[in-house]
Amino acid sequence: MPIPATTGDVFQVKVRGEIEGQETNNIMYFHSNTGDTDVETHLILVLAACFVTHLLPALSSAFKLKDLAWKKVYPALGPEYVTIPTGTLVGGAGASEPSFVSIVTSVKSSEGGRSKRGRFYLAGVPEAATLGSSIDTSSALWTAYLAFLNCIVTNFVAGDPPASESWQMEIYSRKIGGAHFPPSTVSAFTPMASLEPHAALGTTRSRKIGHGH
Repeated sequence: MPIPATTGDVFQVKVRGEIEGQETNNIMYFHSNTGDTDVETHLILVLAACFVTHLLPALSSAFKLKDLAWKKVYPALGPEYVTIPTGTLVGGAGASEPSFVSIVTSVKSSEGGRSKRGRFYLAGVPEAATLGSSIDTSSALWTAYLAFLNCIVTNFVAGDPPASESWQMEIYSRKIGGAHFPPSTVSAFTPMASLEPHAALGTTRSRKIGHGH
């Protein structure tokens, strides 16, 4: 049965993967612009397609996309649902850098302040796509990464007026909203305006073998 959303609902989407036995989590937030009759079709599967179509073929074969776990977190907390995308869910490139080596993306809004911006870290960097501590910007990975970011911005930055059953990606501030859902105020969410790619690689300590997520 389709899961609906009303205007103003915010959903958390956790993109879950696995590399060398470690679970990876990329957590994103999306605001319903006009209400939606089917959240899975218009949000979850669109986001999944950005990963599966653009990014995953250029990631290491050591990385697997497992599923997307999603739930409403504002104005009330809803139950969690899990969606497993169709298609090839294993990276299409060669040997991987260590599990904790990550592609870093800055998430920016049109407002100032640390609570109005964020980052996310992508796992599965192929060895052959790096030069020292950076992504080789002439590699297939860099091209795929840019296409992936463009897919997210194209689909999840609201137009004026926003399209029917469309979604806006948000930046969540735990400093403003707290660590538990639902947050105390909608001001904890700030609309994403752009995604900034970084060639310099980062580290995600929790993805080291034996550490967890």
